[in-house]
Amino acid sequence: MTAELPPPSGPPQPTPDVDASPVRADAASPATTGAVPAAPAPFMPPLGSTPGQPNTPIGVYPSYPAPSAAGVVPYQPTPVPGTNGLAIAALCCGLVGIFPIAAVVAIVLGIVALNQLSDRIQRGRAMAVAGIVLGGLWLLGWAVLVVAAVVTGGPVRDAAGAVTQTSDVYVEDLEAGDCFSGAGHDEVDDITILPCTSPHESQVVTIFAMPAGPWPGEDKVVADAERGCTDKAVPLVTARALDDLRPSFIYPQDAFSWRDSREIICVVEAPSGTTSGSALR
Repeated sequence: MTAELPPPSGPPQPTPDVDASPVRADAASPATTGAVPAAPAPFMPPLGSTPGQPNTPIGVYPSYPAPSAAGVVPYQPTPVPGTNGLAIAALCCGLVGIFPIAAVVAIVLGIVALNQLSDRIQRGRAMAVAGIVLGGLWLLGWAVLVVAAVVTGGPVRDAAGAVTQTSDVYVEDLEAGDCFSGAGHDEVDDITILPCTSPHESQVVTIFAMPAGPWPGEDKVVADAERGCTDKAVPLVTARALDDLRPSFIYPQDAFSWRDSREIICVVEAPSGTTSGSALR
């Protein structure tokens, strides 16, 4: 039997708002009341923002670079209009690298230009590389020429002036008594000089110079060379050489050669094949 309590005395009281009232420690839990709790609303970041970053409106982006993972803003090269001046200079020096100093300058300017271009946004990298490559090729070519000049700088002789080693030399390096091969063609420029004890084609008997003056013409030079070699060379040759070898001479064949040298080289040569030993008395 349930007893009914009398209504409270005094004026009527308003019904309390359960949802708006703070939760008290002694309030009944859903488990005791039987009510089903409402599911919490999922977290939704503001539209256009990124979790963990300041809210950014849609279509609006920061004008500064995004920080890295460590919070440091990455370095951005400075844009520079036009083409790098040092790169242009390096290419120009590389094109005229026939002068050794220009080739060296091309390499130096190209390296400096590449260092500058690594710190800025600018055209000219290909020009700098081309200048370095051209300068290096010119220097390599000059090095080859120097080595060749050293190798063909002149025949190796003993204290008496006799050739002791076989080497390739220019005709201007010949001296009286030298034995050589390679003069069996119309224009003689370089020959192979060797000791007279080795098989050779020709030997220098004597050398004399034509009188100074303008180019007299090939016919005049040949006539004077024949007469001069007969008068000067024949007395120096052995009787055996006169019988076995053929007299000849090397002379300037045009005005260009005449300006360089007016020398007539009187020689004796084997009619075919080679000979050995000296033909001089």
